[in-house]
Amino acid sequence: MSRSINAALVHTLGEAPRYAQTLLKGPLEDQVQVKVLATGLHQLVRSRASGKHYSSGGTLPLIPGVDGVGTLPSGEKVYFAAFGPGSGSFAEYVNVNKKEYIPIPQDADPATIAALVNPAMSSWLALNCRAQLKPGFSVLILGVTGASGKLAIQVARCLGASRIVGLGRNQETLEALRSSGLDATVALTDDINATKASIAKEAANVDIVLDYLWGPPAQYTMEAILAHRTEADQRLDWVQIGNMAGPSMQLPAKLLRSSNFVVSGSGIGSVSLPDMLKEISKLVVELSTGRLTHPVSRHQLSDIEKVWNAKEADRVVFLP
Repeated sequence: MSRSINAALVHTLGEAPRYAQTLLKGPLEDQVQVKVLATGLHQLVRSRASGKHYSSGGTLPLIPGVDGVGTLPSGEKVYFAAFGPGSGSFAEYVNVNKKEYIPIPQDADPATIAALVNPAMSSWLALNCRAQLKPGFSVLILGVTGASGKLAIQVARCLGASRIVGLGRNQETLEALRSSGLDATVALTDDINATKASIAKEAANVDIVLDYLWGPPAQYTMEAILAHRTEADQRLDWVQIGNMAGPSMQLPAKLLRSSNFVVSGSGIGSVSLPDMLKEISKLVVELSTGRLTHPVSRHQLSDIEKVWNAKEADRVVFLP
């Protein structure tokens, strides 16, 4: 049976959603209807709503949103994923596949979980599912000054990293992050040779690179690391997560042949849904206990139009 709900609706790709009433169909046999308590405004949400993300799809108007925290008809509190067509989370209610939610601690803060699972999951999945972890591993984070990069510092330390190097453009933020877990920093500047020299000095022998940038910075970071490793056969896991510096780069063949160099990606499709939910269950525990933290800005969903494109350092979460 359909029900009338308030939701954020995207009528034109690339434009801010509008708050309005719409009809939500009753759940299918393999679905359950979840009352949404909180849902996060992630970069992934904006990208999918613009039609630019590789997982974008659906018929307009569409409800954006890919995950959130809500309650089942039984009252149980859950974290849910909402990637399927017609299942956006920016609404009062959403139909969720019965295999795509997990219970969370009943005393967990819905806004915190909804805001931080997505950005923290990027590094959590990359390290646990796409890289080869060893005791006391070392890691370089490209794009460390963003929210996902900052959480990646905490995630890496939580998983046993002994040395964490961060690369970013904002020098003031880089210095501040030294007190938040970074062992060394590399400033991304327009002087490529100087940047490569700094990378070689601080990160030549890292075990893993978490790459939120891609584009030209990824290329010269690869070149700087692989040209200065103490042992060429030391494995380097390069996990591609985001492309804030560009969607493509040149990858010289010699880099792959001359070193023990493994390039992979971490995102929708590269990790199976069962594995993803298994890892999210572990991640939620860390977020619930406060071991992983980041400021959260709470807004009513009715304010979607004015908040959608706002620049906020805090993670934005909507409360329907």
